[in-house]
Amino acid sequence: MRGGTSEALQLDLASEWPWRGKANHILRCIIPSALTIVLSGCGAQLPDCLSGLAGGDETNSTAAANKPLKIGKQVLIGIDGSGSMLGYSQADKGIWQRFLQSINQGTLRKGLQPVTYRIGGGVAEGPIGASVTQAADPCFFKGCAGFKAVASSLETLWNLESNEKVLPLRLLVSDLEVNQSDISAILSSIQSDIAKGASAGVLGLKAPFKGDVFSANGQIIYKGSTNRPVFILATGPKEQVKSVLNEIRKTLASKGINDARISIIEPSSYVETMKAQWVSGVPATTATTRRKIQIGGKNYNPAQNPEYQFIRLDPGFTGISVATTKKWTEGAKRPDFGIADLERLSITGRQILIAGGMQINSIQISGLNIKVGIDIDSSVESGLYRVVIPAGSLPEKWWLEWDRPEADKNKIGEKTEGFLPLMTDLSEQIAESANSSPAAVMCIALQN
Repeated sequence: MRGGTSEALQLDLASEWPWRGKANHILRCIIPSALTIVLSGCGAQLPDCLSGLAGGDETNSTAAANKPLKIGKQVLIGIDGSGSMLGYSQADKGIWQRFLQSINQGTLRKGLQPVTYRIGGGVAEGPIGASVTQAADPCFFKGCAGFKAVASSLETLWNLESNEKVLPLRLLVSDLEVNQSDISAILSSIQSDIAKGASAGVLGLKAPFKGDVFSANGQIIYKGSTNRPVFILATGPKEQVKSVLNEIRKTLASKGINDARISIIEPSSYVETMKAQWVSGVPATTATTRRKIQIGGKNYNPAQNPEYQFIRLDPGFTGISVATTKKWTEGAKRPDFGIADLERLSITGRQILIAGGMQINSIQISGLNIKVGIDIDSSVESGLYRVVIPAGSLPEKWWLEWDRPEADKNKIGEKTEGFLPLMTDLSEQIAESANSSPAAVMCIALQN
């Protein structure tokens, strides 16, 4: 029977049965039909995909995340004076000078009072005057003309106290390369401002650079001319972080520099969690998706459990891919870098188990979406699995593209070692301060 006839028959039969409360469900399960909606009530119910995960409750958010912050007029600016910055001032295209001018003009346009320090060697030297343009002089980084040679100590800016009794706006101008890639010192120092409700933001620019590029261990890994990332890392009240970084970007554009990147990281008591929208076998021909499956002797229907992506593995599979969007566009892809947890969910949702026989092998970012590749052994058990990305852990695409892993030998002068972990860890700290819900939870119902 076609859809219209089958539907009419169901209505007629249901009207004749005295126990019509159960009639529609039973008929949907016993009468064949080409309509998906007819089958949508069959099968057992799976547990909530977010079962056992904390966060996302607005009533439990911290006071610091919700408390309005007083806005001051002072901005504390720290310029990294270490030798790794020298190449910007030695390049001959004038972008470094325009970058510094834009910082100065952008803060003044917002009615702020800049107090500038030279950061390095564990101290904040200054104030050295209102203008940051002193850093256009190579001696600022070489250690001449009254400047001492210093090592990187980026955390020093967050040890400074403002003369105003408000949460200060701080701007760090740096390549964000830290000694030994140890970001713990800077994250620890920023934490005190985060606990008071600070947001954060970063403006990045690839500026002409001429000189030596150093590894985190102080070894020269590149000599010559390149385009090197330079950043403004900002923390403070969210209104100021946003407005100042955007004003600096507009000022840069007025000076012919249009390729600056900006990320704003705000504490939020509620962020909508992304869910899985697509799953595929690896290879794709070794799995069947969006069909009923059986787990523990019970049948489960995808139409009745829309939070899960259903997949039945066939012989020859090596893994699966799961993504937060059905329409995927090419993005930045890296091996697993520790932002996601892979776990097995009990059929009741009351236990979180080890995902035996499964391992994340890659993560791909495209815009606001994420795709995760998972290796799977042939012995993997049928069951419920999920990939959890905690609040704040999902990086922006440009963080991935501009980060230089230790073993990366591709365009090493154009990347910053440690940029990705610094930004994701900072984002995690801010998300935790607001008890935010997970960034993504991708649930899979799998039959092997």
